[in-house]
Amino acid sequence: MNTTTLLIAVAVIVLLMARRFAGEPLEARRLILPPVLLIVFGGYTLSQVDFAAAAQHPAVDGAVLGMGAIVAVAGGIVRGLTVKVFVQNGHVWYRYTLVTIGVWIAMVALRVGQLFAGRALDADQAVLSAGLLVILGLSFLGEAAIIGKRAIATGAPFAPKGARRAARRS
Repeated sequence: MNTTTLLIAVAVIVLLMARRFAGEPLEARRLILPPVLLIVFGGYTLSQVDFAAAAQHPAVDGAVLGMGAIVAVAGGIVRGLTVKVFVQNGHVWYRYTLVTIGVWIAMVALRVGQLFAGRALDADQAVLSAGLLVILGLSFLGEAAIIGKRAIATGAPFAPKGARRAARRS
């Protein structure tokens, strides 16, 4: 696995989990932007793979990536259902719960299992590694879809830009 890709993935997960476990105002752009950036950067990384040279079994690679994408979105949806969404200071906030962390741990274990299964099926490691950021982004996108829907259902507005900084100062 590309060390840079792995470090980016770990850094994003740790940063977002720490912020979200502490609770933060829900800004629409902060809900959508990280998953979109991960998907775009991951797509770029995936596009850099020389599939002709790397792929011994392109159908297997595609199937493993496709299954990973489906599981990632489903895991994100489940995670989104475990997040506490509430109104504070006149706008929507959200916070990860212990159950959310448990779902994260289960999803990481499942992803590792998928990688081992992919290797057992002779999927190319370069392709699987390059797809990591796309899969992570899809997972956050699934979570964002549910959290966004739940936030809208509260009837309160999303937090304005900069609300997180203001909340930390108070």
